[in-house]
Amino acid sequence: AYRAKIWAECSGAAALRIPGYYDSLVSQSGEGDDAAVVSQIKMDINRTLTDNIFFRKGPGVQKLNEVLLAYSRRNKDVGYCQGMNLIAANILLITPSAEDAFWILASFIENILPQGYYDHSLISSRADQQVLRQYVRTVLPKLSAHLDALSVELEALTFQWFLSVFTDCLCAEALFRVWDVVLCTNDGSTFLFQVALALLKLNESNLLQCDTPAAVYTYINHHMTEHAISIDGLIQASEGLRKVVRREDVEARRAKAIQAEREGLGLSKRDGGVLSVEAGGDAHGEDGEE
Repeated sequence: AYRAKIWAECSGAAALRIPGYYDSLVSQSGEGDDAAVVSQIKMDINRTLTDNIFFRKGPGVQKLNEVLLAYSRRNKDVGYCQGMNLIAANILLITPSAEDAFWILASFIENILPQGYYDHSLISSRADQQVLRQYVRTVLPKLSAHLDALSVELEALTFQWFLSVFTDCLCAEALFRVWDVVLCTNDGSTFLFQVALALLKLNESNLLQCDTPAAVYTYINHHMTEHAISIDGLIQASEGLRKVVRREDVEARRAKAIQAEREGLGLSKRDGGVLSVEAGGDAHGEDGEE
């Protein structure tokens, strides 16, 4: 109960909240909804957290649909992006009120993560993978060289970590500890890099033993949190990288990476563009199961 209240206050969700606004979104007829968005949400909610009884047999699916549809009506530029379903579903496990979950989701997208993280071009989220790869080269040089030798594109594997704010690779208890920091500090998006680097660092010895690209892909996708990594250990390792991964440095690197992405796509600074996602499938269209 305390966590829900603290998240709402510290994330800025409580400040965003407007009485009656959520109900007005939910009660809309749906005539102005994007059919593709509605369809994708319906597809994804039925394959989200299916091992949790709240979503398998409880009211979770209906609430998740309501929250995601309401947000698509609030923010037409984003609409719906895969990854948002996992974020909203996990928020609903902490705050059963759909309205409370809606405002925390809004704060994630509008306050915590960089601008444009979930827009159709996904340039900001793609840029963050380039920034992470730069940090891996300096913080974990052995691992970086090993991945290069195997021609493994780490960005394709970590893209979903960031887009789903780690919901697809951490157990709920670890995830909520990470989110405590992400939502309750003023540099939550910087902490994502610390967590990603900590996960790679804690698994470095096992990853160095993977001698084929397929082995690396399998390990990162399925075994990153299985090998005696305690939740406290993960948080401590993440915090330990605070001096290496500084907010100002992250923002400077991100700005350069975003500009490089735009130039590579032939976009002007104001042109969002509509593209598919090279790393991790098209997050605004159909891709694999969650």
